[in-house]
Amino acid sequence: MNSKPFWIAQNIALLVLYGAASVLCTTGRSEHFIVLLATVVLVAHVLEIPVAFKLLKDRKPSPLRVILGTVLFGFTWWLPAKRGIYPVR
Repeated sequence: MNSKPFWIAQNIALLVLYGAASVLCTTGRSEHFIVLLATVVLVAHVLEIPVAFKLLKDRKPSPLRVILGTVLFGFTWWLPAKRGIYPVR
């Protein structure tokens, strides 16, 4: 789990989820399960922002990078960032 390709694969999977949800929404199928799942994931990621700041405090992160990385990818961004796999500045 300290492999950068492992974490990148997780992030790509999230981007695919968001892309599928976007396509479904733009084609009038906003009630689809994928859209609900993507919404729940995004809300969970927003709630993770304080945790990410707390856990990355010792690495002196860029606030914008923490917010964007956490909103988009959640723990699949901040956990590898804490381990030094992803940059935080």
